[in-house]
Amino acid sequence: MTLLGTGDAAVPVWEACDRYGLVERWLPEWSRVRSLPQRNPIHRFTVDRHLVETAAEAARHTRRVSRPDLLLVGSLLHDIGKGLDGDHSVLGAPIAADCAHRMGFVDEDVEVVRTLVLRHLTLAQIATRRDLDDPVTIQTAASAVRGDRSVLDLLHALTEADSVATGAAVWTDWRAGLVATLVERVRTR
Repeated sequence: MTLLGTGDAAVPVWEACDRYGLVERWLPEWSRVRSLPQRNPIHRFTVDRHLVETAAEAARHTRRVSRPDLLLVGSLLHDIGKGLDGDHSVLGAPIAADCAHRMGFVDEDVEVVRTLVLRHLTLAQIATRRDLDDPVTIQTAASAVRGDRSVLDLLHALTEADSVATGAAVWTDWRAGLVATLVERVRTR
């Protein structure tokens, strides 16, 4: 956790650890995403580098969430299902849960990591594609975070970190505003 929490400084250290085979010892699942190209050209990095960049971005938000450790692990693992046949969020959720369990997290925390991976695209998709004045929209988002404000805050931070790490054109003021409005309405509900 300490390495991930250092922000941008973690990136070259993580890459050195990966080059010498340490990361694969910590996370055997890493070998599948190492140097894996993204399917969407909006991404500026390969999948493995994007995961590390997202964790580095998430480190900027650790003071605004109640569980920075879950934010960092969820950020590092949010796209771990890429490269498999199917929805990477759905396929990655149990993989991330297994990783979190091996890291020693209790079952309740493992479930939060699983939820973060499963739902990491949810806030941005709802905020940009649905009517934020519709109570059904707000209920849908609330259900995605299991009605838990802590999970909502973690998912909000992950959404921003993931978007910023994806590319400059992804996290715009417009998108940030819509996501913030959605999060505030879910929190109020």
